[in-house]
Amino acid sequence: MMTRFCVPSRSISTIASLGLITLAGIASPALAVIDCDKTPDAPLCTGEPRPKPKPRPVPAPVPPSPIVQQVLARSGQIQQTIDTAWSEFGKGVLAQQIKDELDGKRVGKIIKTIHLKNVSVNLRDLAVKEVKAGPGANQISVRLVAPRNNVNASANVFALPDPSYRVFFDLELDLTLSLDNSSNPIRVDTFNARSTNLDVRGSNLVGTVTKSIGDFFTGGGFSRNITARATQSITKEQLAANIRAIADRFSVFAGL
Repeated sequence: MMTRFCVPSRSISTIASLGLITLAGIASPALAVIDCDKTPDAPLCTGEPRPKPKPRPVPAPVPPSPIVQQVLARSGQIQQTIDTAWSEFGKGVLAQQIKDELDGKRVGKIIKTIHLKNVSVNLRDLAVKEVKAGPGANQISVRLVAPRNNVNASANVFALPDPSYRVFFDLELDLTLSLDNSSNPIRVDTFNARSTNLDVRGSNLVGTVTKSIGDFFTGGGFSRNITARATQSITKEQLAANIRAIADRFSVFAGL
């Protein structure tokens, strides 16, 4: 004998409605269950949306100290000091450091046997100079740019005629100096050098050699090595002493 189960019509309607809601939720993401912890700004979540994080405030610039203001007001003497320091001291030191760094240097990544030789360096006069206050109250930042410098050299490449080349580049130097009223009024806090606007020219330059030379100058290694060599060959104290001697010649600190 078959047993029959009777389900009230109201229950059937309720079950059907639940089924439609479930299917609608699967078919439509808008009707799916929303996790308000993950999506607090969702329209169906109750309560106020969570506040968005506030951006970090930008620190206010540090006002320059009186001695920095007075030194920067003497723009003519500062320009004379920078030009003289470069021509009498900085240019010769950096040219020698660049030559020492490049002579015998292996620069190849594609061809592992590329070595530089017969290196000569010609650094030009300064064309762009920037002196401004900061970042600290007793500091000034100095940027020097010597454009269109050049390095002449040849490369020792296995199984190829030795190519000769000339690399033109701009040299940018950044210094941070601290100033005070003591008997030693200038200190060099930072010194960095970098090369920009590279142009490689020469004879017998096959493509891989040109790329290897170009990558060496533009990849950051040249700038880092020159900065390291310059700071090893002359201390910041010696550099500051040379700048101070030239600044005294042009009375930069007279009366301060």
